[in-house]
Amino acid sequence: MTDKESPLIGELSESLEDYIEIIYNLIEAHKIARVRDIARAKDVKMSSVVSALKRLDQAGLVNYEAREFVELTESGRDLAARLLKRHNFLTRFLVDVLSVDPETAENDACQMEHAISSETMNRLYEFAEYVQGKTDGFGELIKGYSNSRNDKNDDSGE
Repeated sequence: MTDKESPLIGELSESLEDYIEIIYNLIEAHKIARVRDIARAKDVKMSSVVSALKRLDQAGLVNYEAREFVELTESGRDLAARLLKRHNFLTRFLVDVLSVDPETAENDACQMEHAISSETMNRLYEFAEYVQGKTDGFGELIKGYSNSRNDKNDDSGE
């Protein structure tokens, strides 16, 4: 894969996609990504990070050399941006629309972003755009859903 080609989400393992996101977030926050910072963020050993970085380097997604900062290639940045867009959308959808606890939503979105197909993700984006285009967006829909959930919880004795 050359630097010009960006893999589709799901072509890499979930773990390698997580590395891409972590590197992107570290660079955004600190301007650099180091092996030890990546290991800390992923809660793995530095040797695991080095192994993953070598695979990502071979795939053309990062530039990695021992004892140097890690850089995302153009393809790596593109993949990271798409992964983060999915992650942020799913987190917001779970919290804002389905009223899922933010911490649970964050964890679930992290798993969902890797598993959900592009077709389904695109339909979710389209659905959100459609609903937001209505007069009050998600407002009435969320209110109705919340009332429905409350009614069910009242009936079940929870």
